[in-house]
Amino acid sequence: MWGTLPDVLDRTILENRNSLAIVEGDRRLTYAELGALRNRIAAALVDAGLRKGERVGLLLSNVLEFIPVQHGIWAAGGVLVQMPTRQVANQFRATLTQTHATTLVYQAQFDDVVAAIAPDLPELVRIIRIGGEGAPTAEALQSVLAFEDFITGADAGSRPEVGLEESDEAYVLFTSGSTGEPKGVVNTHFTWAHYSITAGLEIGDIRWGEVFAHGAPLTHYTQIFVMPTFIRGGTNVMLPGLDVDVLLSSIQKYRVTATAVVPTIVYLLLDHPHREDYDLSTLNTMIYAGAPIAPERLKQALEILGPIFIQTYAGTEPGYVSAMRKTDHRMDSPKAIERLASAGRPLPFVQVTIQDEFDRVLPVGESGEVTTRQLGQMLTYVDPARNSEALRDGWVHTGDIGRLDEDGFLYIIDRKKDMIVSGGFNVFPRQVEDVLATHPAIAQSAVIGIPHEKWGEAVHAFVVFKAGAAASKQELIDYVKAELGSIPAPKTLDVIDALPVNPAGKVDKKSLREPFWAGRVRQVS
Repeated sequence: MWGTLPDVLDRTILENRNSLAIVEGDRRLTYAELGALRNRIAAALVDAGLRKGERVGLLLSNVLEFIPVQHGIWAAGGVLVQMPTRQVANQFRATLTQTHATTLVYQAQFDDVVAAIAPDLPELVRIIRIGGEGAPTAEALQSVLAFEDFITGADAGSRPEVGLEESDEAYVLFTSGSTGEPKGVVNTHFTWAHYSITAGLEIGDIRWGEVFAHGAPLTHYTQIFVMPTFIRGGTNVMLPGLDVDVLLSSIQKYRVTATAVVPTIVYLLLDHPHREDYDLSTLNTMIYAGAPIAPERLKQALEILGPIFIQTYAGTEPGYVSAMRKTDHRMDSPKAIERLASAGRPLPFVQVTIQDEFDRVLPVGESGEVTTRQLGQMLTYVDPARNSEALRDGWVHTGDIGRLDEDGFLYIIDRKKDMIVSGGFNVFPRQVEDVLATHPAIAQSAVIGIPHEKWGEAVHAFVVFKAGAAASKQELIDYVKAELGSIPAPKTLDVIDALPVNPAGKVDKKSLREPFWAGRVRQVS
């Protein structure tokens, strides 16, 4: 048994008391200091009246306080509610309302948005503010508690006695909303420990003394590598965001050995004009997730940066499903190159099947919905009435279309809801995007379906050119047509400066679709 999340952290502190646990700029916390701060936060929350099982919103960027506050909430018996910082006021309000949060811990840079939503949240009885100079001026924030004042005098010596069990709720995470409204997903201490520790150690190749840089928001997938890094006595480095220049300089400055990114960052890294000016020799591991990397760009990355890449495939509901390890990133045969487009093999303790629309398991090689089963999967949605959308007979239905090959490699073809139906034919955007990625002028692309009077939907592409490169729209359309035929080829195409991304770092196809489908009841035909 794992024990509760505070139990796991206590063990890492005991084994690594004087080692460096967290770095943010010039600020540092040793393991012993992390434990003391966690205890003070937990004690202060309990003293303020937080009861076991109450939900606590956390609205912080990747700052040093994030991890101590996260663990302080758990040690106080609270349930952590993730709040991605890129969201807007209405989304924050909906998250706190849906979860019935009684407490919010937030960063001073979000004063305006918290002031805007606080009057609409009668269940929110404690608001704690981290950072900022002076007190907030907004009338709605006059009862806000300053973090340093809040924890002053709280007991740092031990955790509060709150009677935690492995089966207690620990975390509410929200889906990215890439295909609809975000849904709250509940994990227990057991499921989250299994989800983050087992998957993190297995996927991340986490080594003793690892220095792991977190540029992606900790509310995104990079958080699963925090606890495994602690278990290996390593250091978690907090970066202000997924900025390529910051990442390059941080790898050199902190001697970073591992990091987790989204494919967009890999593309920008490959195309960075001054990449060779930085010492990246300590970097042993780069994990990517959130979306597939086009095979042509992945081959380029392996040639430039070496065998440091690990791909992972996961979802909020199923947890971590599969990984393509460093040894799977090979180019020594046509079959090995083909597998660079896969999501790797299922992780230990994770069952994966491909099922049809009637929930029947399909044979190897056939395409259908990816379904999974494991100990670390979701317990329930915050709204249990929605459970049947994803949970049936113990299996999580991911909404992704994929197939398994004869050697157990999983290929994700597309999101079920992203599939384009044009003239009765199914077109998967991923296939079109992979072809566009092989064109020498293209840095990134996104493909969607747009309304068409005759065919119901037509294939439309957005492309971002590499610096200094260009191509005509017709050339790009013909390029895809030569590879895939006329049906999947884009009928129209837009050149844009950058693809929009959602708070999870995924390409925000919903926002790309909106102008084309505005005023229509359905977003597909």
